[in-house]
Amino acid sequence: MKLNHLNLITSEVAALAAFFASHFGFELVAMRGKDAFAILRGADGFALNLMTPGKGKPSAYPDGSHVGFFVGSPELVHAKQAELTEAGFAPGEVEDLTRGGFKSTTFYCHAPGGILVEVGSAQA
Repeated sequence: MKLNHLNLITSEVAALAAFFASHFGFELVAMRGKDAFAILRGADGFALNLMTPGKGKPSAYPDGSHVGFFVGSPELVHAKQAELTEAGFAPGEVEDLTRGGFKSTTFYCHAPGGILVEVGSAQA
């Protein structure tokens, strides 16, 4: 079984699509409606769908909900944090964490629409 896609609800479809395309290598495949629904595709074929909430519906997620990206080295984590800072986003500081016995280098950043994004790498 293979995970096929993720559907995120956001009030800022176009801005979030641009964020994932510019900084995480997704390709915008389609934008439908008046920036109400976007389909993005990752290099591995993974589909990321973004859509506005239904009329009168909230677009908030529970605390701790986030999208996580894994990169090949702690140096790439630092480089991505610097890239997002330079682009005007306010990513958190890079931290060395231990979770479940595994050490990682990680930071979090709020993307357009309030989506929380994690970027991490295993430590040697």
